[in-house]
Amino acid sequence: MNLFAIGDIHGCLSQLTSLHKNILTYNKFDPKNDLLIYLGDYIDRGKNSKEVINQIIKLKDSKIKTINLMGNHDEFMIDFLFNKNNNIKNWLNYGADTTFRSYGIEIVEFIKDGFEENIINDLRETALKKIDRNHLNFFENLEISFSTKKYLFVHAGIDPQKKLNDQTKKDYLWSRSEEFFSKKFKAEKIIVHGHTPVENIISDPYRINIDSGCYFSGKLTGVRLTDDNDSRIFITN
Repeated sequence: MNLFAIGDIHGCLSQLTSLHKNILTYNKFDPKNDLLIYLGDYIDRGKNSKEVINQIIKLKDSKIKTINLMGNHDEFMIDFLFNKNNNIKNWLNYGADTTFRSYGIEIVEFIKDGFEENIINDLRETALKKIDRNHLNFFENLEISFSTKKYLFVHAGIDPQKKLNDQTKKDYLWSRSEEFFSKKFKAEKIIVHGHTPVENIISDPYRINIDSGCYFSGKLTGVRLTDDNDSRIFITN
């Protein structure tokens, strides 16, 4: 079985369309057995968050096997919509306005009078009405991690001070540390992640970072892995 991991998308539809095509037409791609693993951060920054989710859902509906992990940007969406957190002021620093705009909502029309609970509640209710039910289901069912014999797939990384079994959701969604980024880093499995944009993909013995900063670089990266050997084939849009 091939494992195709895909880095942070951030609303970059054309790059995702191109990368999907490159993966699905890859000469060793087996639609019955192979797995696409998205490392999270589908939304924010880029202009086409809604269309990105649409495309991934269509792929799932066509029986392509997918694992959809949660990123820290997706967590903002989930906390706002489902956990009723008033996190808009913070989320705006991460590109919330572009995500809402893709769903036909202008945040500024709501927050021009402030961030009080009644205003934010109106924004939330509007979003829950405008966002398709299958998109809401998509966000509600995102996973925190995915593991195989050799690899652990997460959004951001891990805390190197802990065993893999002791990692928290915050570790998986937000981790950044000198020890984790060190070439000397070792873990019980090879960690495949995104979250921290890099100009050149990181392919260290125990860490693979495939976040190529698509929303500013125009480059979306995936990697083909397998538990059967140590090969790493990087694929771009």
